[in-house]
Amino acid sequence: MDNANANNQGMADMTITANVSHISVKAPSFWKGDLNIWFAQFALGGITNDTTKYYHVISAVDTEILTQVTDIIQRPPESNKYDTLKVRLINIFTGSEEKKLRKLLSEVELGDRKPSALLNEMQRLGGNALSSELLKSLWLQHLPVASLS
Repeated sequence: MDNANANNQGMADMTITANVSHISVKAPSFWKGDLNIWFAQFALGGITNDTTKYYHVISAVDTEILTQVTDIIQRPPESNKYDTLKVRLINIFTGSEEKKLRKLLSEVELGDRKPSALLNEMQRLGGNALSSELLKSLWLQHLPVASLS
């Protein structure tokens, strides 16, 4: 390869690198169901800059929800903008342990889902508050009884 071709190849490599470094990421819709999973998207997407994550959250969250965090949006902290906003949103939308346990004991139904999906929800709601034996017992109570005919 002569110098001119090597130079052109080097320029092409730099152009590709410059273009790749400007990828736009669109955050998925805000999911109140399990905010820890929703916030995990930033780690999975390799987004590490605090300010970038902060503005991605603001762009993904509905304006009705943003009204509950206007103080953070209007006067963001100098550092840890994202963490401050994340903690507030989690506190607003994540029920207390007592509320989760109450839902687990009285509201969870199998419905038309698979038993494994029910178990996953029950594990999420129960967290570390329930032993695996108690969780299994509660889960089995929610399964249909097979009829012997």
